[in-house]
Amino acid sequence: MFQSPLKHSRDFLRLLFMSLWFGVLVYIFSYALPLLVLNTSVISMATAVRLTCFTIPAVFLGGLFFPRIDTNHLLRLSVTYTLLSIILLILYAGLLAAITPFSLNGEQFYSIFFYFLLVVAFLFFPLRKLIRNLVNHCIDSGHSDYRTLLCNFSGRISSSLHLPDLIEVLITDLPKQLGITAVGLMIMEEKRSRLYPETLRFGSYLWSASRLIALLRNGTHFFFCAPVPNDPKLSEELLEIRAAGFSLVYGLQGGSQFGGMLLLGPRKDGGEYSRRDVQVFSTLANQVTIAVENALNYETLSESNRQLQLLYNKLVQAEKMAALGEMTTILAHELRNPLGIIRSSAQFLVKGERKPAMQQKLLGYIVDEVDNLNLVISNLLGLARHKPPHFRRVDLKAEITESVAKWRQCPEHNKRVTIDLTLPDHLPVLYADFKQLRQVLYNCFANSEEVMHEGGKITISAQELDKERLELRLIDTGPGVADDDLKLIFKKFFTTKKKGIGLGLPVCRQIVRAHNGSITLKNNPGGGASIILRLPLRPLITLGHSSQDDGAA
Repeated sequence: MFQSPLKHSRDFLRLLFMSLWFGVLVYIFSYALPLLVLNTSVISMATAVRLTCFTIPAVFLGGLFFPRIDTNHLLRLSVTYTLLSIILLILYAGLLAAITPFSLNGEQFYSIFFYFLLVVAFLFFPLRKLIRNLVNHCIDSGHSDYRTLLCNFSGRISSSLHLPDLIEVLITDLPKQLGITAVGLMIMEEKRSRLYPETLRFGSYLWSASRLIALLRNGTHFFFCAPVPNDPKLSEELLEIRAAGFSLVYGLQGGSQFGGMLLLGPRKDGGEYSRRDVQVFSTLANQVTIAVENALNYETLSESNRQLQLLYNKLVQAEKMAALGEMTTILAHELRNPLGIIRSSAQFLVKGERKPAMQQKLLGYIVDEVDNLNLVISNLLGLARHKPPHFRRVDLKAEITESVAKWRQCPEHNKRVTIDLTLPDHLPVLYADFKQLRQVLYNCFANSEEVMHEGGKITISAQELDKERLELRLIDTGPGVADDDLKLIFKKFFTTKKKGIGLGLPVCRQIVRAHNGSITLKNNPGGGASIILRLPLRPLITLGHSSQDDGAA
């Protein structure tokens, strides 16, 4: 709506001053200046006065009936170039006064004038910048420094990926910098819209079917909140926004879809928005569009990440419950049989006196089944309470030799199976926790010997790989492993034994992985199986090699 500047004394004085100033400029440049420089004037003094008298009311009425014209900008430009012209004329007059006492011919005068023009050309832009800064400082325009504002605002919103932070900058800080009463924001997401500040309410139509939204989406950049001739629906919507306290509406036209609207309230000084204001706010609207798109994308990614995290937690929980159910079933089976044997043996002993041989046999059953129960519990504790390895320098050849000697004396060793060492004379220094690695070797020995009932051989060899890793191979002459079982051999609770709960190899894998190594089980082409351990020589430095081994567990 039209609002006369006469209602605001500050705008009235500014407009009156500008009108008088332009009238004076007309008089100076049409009469006084040519008379001063050329000693003659094209028009008479009376004509110059009439032009001045015509210019003053014309400029005043133009500013009155066209309040969108940026009178402040015109005033600054006119003052700047007037002062610049006066300074150049003073310099020229000084030059003439300086060379008048000398008798110069025409060629000398033109040479001096040429150099004067060179000096003027060199000083023109620095002098104009200096005068413009002084004029901007002296004239109170009531406007923000838009260049500084755009730089500061761009930096702040570009770092505000979190949507609430961006809304806080727009709603709270931007009105102070722009010198306006309020800033609002409407974000459209498909057919849903969000208004900020959240207390903001306006509109009696669905915004997805809004006439205003349709025009902004089709390329119209902005609208003043005023009636529009021949478009009653648009006028009604704009008046509803004006009733909510806003004067200017910008469309947030993003790269892929329409983002919403930026709403700007009236100026705090009560003045009308000028064309320069509208242009600056258009740049701001573009920056807000980019910032809102980035914030919405970040919000979407954050929500997707949250959903994925929830899904991952559910999957982990489901896997835990599945593992717990499987473990419970296996434990129930593994514990029920030994407990049943112990109970029946104890009942048989309690019923009466038995022969010593029978008593010894039944007590042997009880001891064996207690040992089985202890083995089950030890395997579970070994899996659940695995301690991180304590790395130290290891003489691998000596440690393996000593471990094989101890195993040969162990009651679990199958005497029909021979163990051959084919280790090189020199092995690189390995940093490891060999107490844990010895447990891996014993488990591998036990598994291999158990399937070689009638006897066989286990060969142990070692070699250095790429000066960073060590490969240890245990090759047996047993029947090997079924192809279908190879994929499951390191899975918890998987076993092919009649007695066992399938935790031996998973514990071995846990120990080897703690050393940043890999363990692999393969069938040999000629029969038997091979267990391959690959360990980094310095596991705290060399990481990630285990993931490069095909088939590594």
